[in-house]
Parts: sequence; structure tokens; C-alpha cells
Amino acid sequence: MRPTSLVHAERELSPVADREASEPARKAEDPAGRLRGLRPRWKLRAWGQHVLLFFLVAVFTAKGFIPAWRHLNSDFPNYYLVARLYRAGYPLERVYDWTWLQRQKDHQGIDQGLVSFIPSTLPSALLVVPWSKLSALEAKHRWLIVNLAFLLLTALLLVRITNLGWERVGLLIFLAFIPLRNNFVFGQMHVTVLLLVTLAAWLFFNDRHLLSGISLGAAAALKIFPALFLIYFAWKRRWRAAIGLVIGLGAAAGMAIRCFGTDACWLYLRQVLPAGLRGETLDPYNPAWNSWTALLRRLFIYEPELNPTPVVHLPWLYALLQPLIHILVFVVFMWAMGSEKSDARRTKLEWATFVFLLLFLSPQPASYHFVALILTALLVIDHLVADRRTLLMGGALAIYALVCGPIFRWPWASPTGWQNLLFFPRLAWMTAFAGVLLWILVARSPAAPFRAKNVALAATAVIALTTIGFVFTERHLRGQFEDYGARIGTTPGGLLASEPALSTAGAFVTTMTPAHYTVRRLQNGTATDLVESSSDFFHAAAADNTNSVWAEQATPDGSRVLRFTVNPSGQAHIEATEAADAQEPAVSRDGQLLAFLRPIKGRNSLWVRRIGATSLTGGAAQLFEVAGEEYDVHEAAFLSDHRLIFSSKVTGSFGLYIAAKPEEKRVIEKLDVPGCSARYPAVSPDGRWLALSCETGAAQIHVKELYGTRDLQVTFGDCNSISPAWTADSKSLVYASDCGRGLGLSALVQVTVFH
Repeated sequence: MRPTSLVHAERELSPVADREASEPARKAEDPAGRLRGLRPRWKLRAWGQHVLLFFLVAVFTAKGFIPAWRHLNSDFPNYYLVARLYRAGYPLERVYDWTWLQRQKDHQGIDQGLVSFIPSTLPSALLVVPWSKLSALEAKHRWLIVNLAFLLLTALLLVRITNLGWERVGLLIFLAFIPLRNNFVFGQMHVTVLLLVTLAAWLFFNDRHLLSGISLGAAAALKIFPALFLIYFAWKRRWRAAIGLVIGLGAAAGMAIRCFGTDACWLYLRQVLPAGLRGETLDPYNPAWNSWTALLRRLFIYEPELNPTPVVHLPWLYALLQPLIHILVFVVFMWAMGSEKSDARRTKLEWATFVFLLLFLSPQPASYHFVALILTALLVIDHLVADRRTLLMGGALAIYALVCGPIFRWPWASPTGWQNLLFFPRLAWMTAFAGVLLWILVARSPAAPFRAKNVALAATAVIALTTIGFVFTERHLRGQFEDYGARIGTTPGGLLASEPALSTAGAFVTTMTPAHYTVRRLQNGTATDLVESSSDFFHAAAADNTNSVWAEQATPDGSRVLRFTVNPSGQAHIEATEAADAQEPAVSRDGQLLAFLRPIKGRNSLWVRRIGATSLTGGAAQLFEVAGEEYDVHEAAFLSDHRLIFSSKVTGSFGLYIAAKPEEKRVIEKLDVPGCSARYPAVSPDGRWLALSCETGAAQIHVKELYGTRDLQVTFGDCNSISPAWTADSKSLVYASDCGRGLGLSALVQVTVFH
């Protein structure tokens, strides 16, 4: 076959025998031999098509499959790590905690810089469980082989769904070079999702609607967007397919609860999924998303580190335009498709359109998400070939290639102000593709959508849904930008700063770098890393009137707590290993006692030892277990009298508990913190106040009188504020906030509580 043969589909799809049988008739009709060169030219074009397909496969092999086979890369370690922890029996309600998962990666000895399970679904890790006993790279090899098999099965289904034949199907699949390459290089799940969505389409076109819905439910268990087909099925009154999708989603939810527990699933539904739908999981301002949501954020929302130069900071305008554009596009396309049941050809076109629509309106689509566009492209091209709409087909094919090609960058431009528009080329090409699809739909629509009543209903829907979307978006954004003036330690592009510890030597914070986590010292407006190392360092702790600081180093042999000495110039050196098999240190204010957590398969016990004791394992007088693993301690802090206060979830929600002094008999009492799930306790230096993170929806900082009834809420807004630390005068707090940022990707804020 040849690329231009798509223009003459019916002639070229006819059997070779039919063409050979027609040769005598052609010769009789053309005695002068004017058509004699027709068949040799066809052979030449077919040869060219063979060469093009071979070239695309060769480039994919060289630039995609071989590098994927040789290197671990991101994102496969994310799935592999969670699968490995699941097989080992770890409780997984903290898989969406950035630093916790990074620590587990280090303990498992996975050679990869940064890991994160946000915004992945929990069942997506189960696909990797069969190979989780292997090394990460060996497991990826198995996964790549499975992906090749899935891609072949997808091609087989597409050949059966369309009339394009194997060669054209192969060409259109490998024309999506960048999405396919990145899916294999990163070890992503989107080839599997493509297979399940394509299988659902084949089943639907063959009137097996219940099974089609179930297949989409399985796809939604891996990546949530196929679940939105429920809207299409309801709109078209395809109730069996809708029931099948609900059954598939229910089965996926049941499997997730059984495998991962209700706490992890509830966290996903309550925080991760809403943040994903809003485009607030990873850096929401990154132009790499090439989405309407990211573009509008770049233009109209200011953020000191991630988006310091928008056109203007007008959150209300974003709150209006973001739902308006999405709802307008969605309603117009649904109006063009119509609610009537369609014939077989138009049904295929509508499936292609709906898959495209889900990608077009996705808030954070990475390049590998566009593997799903293969199904759209093949169904659309097949439709246009059958109609012999040469010009439109050529345009659709060119736009598809541009969408799936590399993103062009303007070397002279930077993503600031209105120049941000130059950094969203894929969004521009997707908009052009939307125009092509809309043109095809409208041109072949029955008269019903154009009736005045239907147009009025569509307009009313746009206005009503936009109003609702504006109200909810504006309410969500309200109060998220008020702490910008109190940010400290901001750095351009900084993604995460958390777990502050304050002392006379400075503020010490956990910071994410492009390759690992480190503890950074902030002093007099300058930032210096506590130690230069490729290891991950977390959770600094400090004491009053000392130049020492403690931090956790995570290694394949487990975590350990190191003590550093910081000189006046800010340079630090390791003084001693204070505790082995220990993480998340806390130090008493007088610098005498060190508390730390000791994990046992993901559940933490709380221990205390005297600082400077010579034995790391400690004797009876040096090392004390304060709370056993049944408490699964999350954070701990010292009271002024050496008692400990810690957070635990032994009663269904997080609460705060006070433990007796280490040398006394173990007595643990629950602190009364009514009305919220309480974490991150921090006791003021004067011993009067307890700061904590109180979660009723979003996590907010509260200050509670330790021996009284006063309770002050310090932070507000539909975002999370955690990890408070007191200044030496007991009047101000430094805490971590993800307001205006991605979920859990916090920045540091300093606020005065008492004047």
C-alpha cells in the first residue's frame, strides 16, 4: 500500500484478483495504452508505503523500545514500588505521601531518582504484581513484552473494526511515535488502556453493550478517564452499556478496597481524584501539559515559584474561563452528536469523537496519554476514506501526526505573559483536530440538532453549567493566595519544601531537587544544602541554643538518623550516627533526648534514646520504646517535661496521644481534639500552646491551648497546611502549604499567631 492510496480507498481495497481480472477490459477500452503505466505506479506507491512503515517501526525500536529495555526511567518504578510493597504486606494508605513513598523506594534499593504515585489509581499497581519479586529492570522487561503483545492485539481489533487493512493500521499506529515511545520508555499503562478501550469499541459495534461497558470499567480502573463514557451512554440511552460500565467500576472499586483497604481508597476519592480533575496533582502550571486548564493558569494565576510572570493575577477570570471553555466544548460536541441512536457508521464516528473529547478536555495530559488518540485517528480516517473526502482526510491525517509529534519550542521565547501561548502547540493542534471532527459531525447530522429548540437547550446548558462551574471553582480558589506574601525560602521552580525545623542555626527544611530529596538550611535569605550527597535526606530536627541538627538518611539498608554540626558560615559536617534503623527524628528542646520512628513493614513504633549515648543499639538505660507498632505512629514531638505527643490512627481517624516520660512506666492517654482528624503536633517553646494540622476536609493549622480550652484556626482555604514549627518566641509558626500548587507539593509560610 502507499500513503496516497487512502484517497482511492475503494479501488485499492478491492482484491488483487479483481484488479487482474479487469486488465483485459482496460486494454480493450484503452487501445492506445494510456493506462498501461497504472499498475507499475501502484506497485511503486505500495513499495513506498512498505518503506514508510518499516522506517516508523525501526525508529520506534531504536528510539523507544531499546532505550526502554536498557534503562529503568520514570514512571514504571512508581507502579513497581507500590506493587512490591503490596506483595510484602505493607499498609498502603500513605502511597500518595511524597516523602513516605520516596523513603520506601530507598529502602527497596530501586535505582531511580524521584518516585510518586500521584495521580495514579490504586489498581494500576496490580498489573505489575506478578513481577514484583524480580528486580525493577527485569520486571520492566516483562512489562515491555506484555505491552508489545497488547499493541499487537489492539492492531488486530482495529483491523476488524475498520476497512483499512493491516498496513494502514500499522502506519497510523506508529505515526503516533512520541506517545508510543514515551509509553514504552516510561513503562506507562496507556497501551493497556488503549487495548481495553478498543476492545470496548469492538464489542459495542457488535452489539455486546454490557461487555463493552465492563471493558471500559476495567480501563477506568487503570486511568480514570474511560469512566466518563457513562455520560455518552446515558446521552445515547445505551443503558446496557451504562450498566456494564457501572458493574466494571464497582468490581474495580471492590478489588481496590479488598487489596488496599478503605483508608487508601477513601484518600484517593477524597483528595487525589478531585485534585486530578482540577489539574492540581503535579505542577499545575507546567506548559508541558498543553491543556486548557494549564494555559489558563499560566495566564491568569500567579504563584511565586511555579508561575511568577502570568499576564495578570485574576483568579476570578480563571474561575470563569476554565469551566466556560470546557463546558462549551463538551456541550457543542454532544449537541453535534445528538441524543438519538445512530447507525453503525456514525456510531464509530461518535466513539472516535468522545475518546478525542476526553483527551482534549483533560487537565493534565502527558504525551503518553495520546496513545488513546490512535483509536480516534483510525476510526476517523476509515470514515473519511469510505466517503472519499480526500482533502479533509489529508488534513486530519496531518493534524494527527502533528499532535503525536515532538513539541516545537521557540528558542527566543520564554513562557511568560502572553508568550505562554507559544508553548502550547499540542493544544493548538488538538483544537484544529476538534474543528475537523465537529465539521464531520455537523455535516452528517440529522436536522434535529439544528432546530431552534435544541439550540436553545444547548445554550441554556452552557450557561447553567458554566455558572455552577464558576461558583465551585471560585469557592475552591478562595483564600488560596493569601499566604503568598508570607512565603519564605522561595526558589524559582521549587516543587516541594516541607517539614520545617527551627533553631538559632536557621530553618532546616526538606526540599525536593530534580534528582533526590535533601535538607536545606535557610538563613538570612540564603539557602544551602546541609550535605552534598545523592542519598535522600528527610525530616530535620533541631534543639534550642545548639549548633546541631539531626536528619534522616534513607538507604537500601534502611534509614538512620545522623547528627550534623553547623558552623556560623552555614557549612555542616556529620558528627555521628545517632540512631540506626530510625526515621523522622524529633529532639527535645534542651537537646537531651532524641525520639524517632522505627518501621516494621510500614507500621511505626516510637522510640527514645539519650543523645550522645555511645551504643547505637542502646542498653536498657539508653533506648526506650514509647509506643508499639499497634499505634503506627506518624509524627511525634516533645513536651517541655520530656513527655511525648504523637499522632496515631488506632480509632479510625487520626488523633493525638500523650506518652509518659521514657524512663517511666508506659502510659498513653488520648488528647481531646474534637471535630477533626489531628496530625503534626508541635509544642511551643513556652509550653503553653500546641500547633497541629486539623483535617475536616482540607488540612488546616490550628493552635490549641495545651492546658485550657482556647482553639484558634490559623489557616483557611481549600488546600492543605501541615507540619507547623514554632519560632523561639512562641508567637509565630512556619508551616508547609500546598495552596495554589499541586497536591502535597508544599511551600513554606511564616505567620504570626500572637502579637
